[in-house]
Amino acid sequence: MKRLFAVGVATVVLALWAQAQSVVVRPYVWHDDASSNFSATLTNGCLTLSDTSTDCQGPTGADWYSQCGFANRHIWFLSLDGINPAIFDPDANGSSLELEVTFNLTPVMQDGRTVESGLFFLERPFPRYPRSINDQGNWFADGVLMVANESAGGNGGEVAAFGGRMPFWNGGGVRYQGGPITLVFRYDGQTKRVQYEVRYGTTTATSGWLNPGDSASTYNGGPHGLRYFSIGGYLQINGINNGNTQGGTAQWCSIKFNGKSVLGPTSGDVNLDGCVDDADLLTVLFNFGTGCGN
Repeated sequence: MKRLFAVGVATVVLALWAQAQSVVVRPYVWHDDASSNFSATLTNGCLTLSDTSTDCQGPTGADWYSQCGFANRHIWFLSLDGINPAIFDPDANGSSLELEVTFNLTPVMQDGRTVESGLFFLERPFPRYPRSINDQGNWFADGVLMVANESAGGNGGEVAAFGGRMPFWNGGGVRYQGGPITLVFRYDGQTKRVQYEVRYGTTTATSGWLNPGDSASTYNGGPHGLRYFSIGGYLQINGINNGNTQGGTAQWCSIKFNGKSVLGPTSGDVNLDGCVDDADLLTVLFNFGTGCGN
């Protein structure tokens, strides 16, 4: 039976991103097997997303959740309030940001790409601009910096950035064979360019500063603008329609935003003042039950 975790009502929130202090999980963004066994847990400073397909063996009949498709996708987002995804506005904030995550993906070295995970970017409509602006190039677009789990003849899974307005990058040739891997996303608000970095074992691969965008958009500097967006990570279980019932797990034990720990050993610093003290406890207490029916 599927279990939902930290599901809130998504609203548009202008983000002072230096204050991002928690994560929220949005399960079943893709739900090709919506009766799968999904769980999201936060234990010992680690966020774990896990999903095992039931091969679409939901209740019999014509129910939508018993229909079988390609994949399930689950996403977590950085959040200001622990309820809604934080949203970065390149025009209003105009500053740089850096998200660094370290995670493990299992299983690995599979014959096919059964599981993938990594960073996730979701573009949203500008709340203050008309539809003629927001509809340029399909604003509701998403991109990923992906780590895949296939064996690829023993070389390991692909690492690559693509999708939405995220510029393509081949991961510097890094191939994933299991264990912890670190992904870094940097955004320069002045030049509106992005940079990727992968750290795996003794290898560090860093892209140049790249221009995001697509040729269909004429807003925000033409094709070189990353639009109003939220950022986080994802787990995707592939091949459900081919009988993949093994599923997979991604575990993030370090999430840092602009050098501050959002998740990990120092994540008790809720207000990000460098101390874990009564002020952090009061912040939690005053927000206890918010958005969850009290």
